[in-house]
Amino acid sequence: MADLRARGRCASGVAALLVALALVACTSAPRQGVTHVVRPGENIYRIASYYQVPQRDVVRANRIRDVTQVAIGTQLWIPGARRPSSSKLLAAPAAAKARAASSPRTGDVDFAWPVRGRVSSGFGTRRGHAHEGIDIPARRGTPIRAAEAGRVIHSGAGLGDYGKVVILKHAGSYKTVYAHNHRNHVRTGEFVEKGDVIAEVGASGNARGPHVHFEVRNGQDPLNPLLFLE
Repeated sequence: MADLRARGRCASGVAALLVALALVACTSAPRQGVTHVVRPGENIYRIASYYQVPQRDVVRANRIRDVTQVAIGTQLWIPGARRPSSSKLLAAPAAAKARAASSPRTGDVDFAWPVRGRVSSGFGTRRGHAHEGIDIPARRGTPIRAAEAGRVIHSGAGLGDYGKVVILKHAGSYKTVYAHNHRNHVRTGEFVEKGDVIAEVGASGNARGPHVHFEVRNGQDPLNPLLFLE
């Protein structure tokens, strides 16, 4: 599984997407929001999650037609957001890795394996890039099951190399990501129980063979899934 690389992946000959800022003034005061400049390693999902605003609001405000074609250096208007107190946006992989190593298990969630099998690629750094989850090879069409009960907040493509993806929101700030799917069986907005079949193993996106790329996140921070799986 290829990472969401720092420089993104753009089709040859396709110009970088120019994003228009939605700077519409209110009658009494400017509309609340902040301007964010896209940096290496960021994508629309992670940026929206960081500012705690719906991804669709960011897409609509900036008239984005293809979320995979937002280039580094693009200025985005984040409606309804406030500038965070921290000057460091979207924590660096090394810092996130350090937090993951010291993160205790929590009683709020009890994650199960989405697919049973060996781990072919672990959490950490791979070929000089951050690998924010684990890869579990399986036959194409193998059922992928929800690791924990939650709500579907994304089902489809649009996250670059990840291909077809399902993202579930769980208790607290926890989320799980299931990528490179052959087919998704859930829609955004649905609620699923632990163990429900949400997708089928595939090799969509940038994948060398059928497998599920599985991530656990607390907020926007990736955590080592093996800290939560038994």
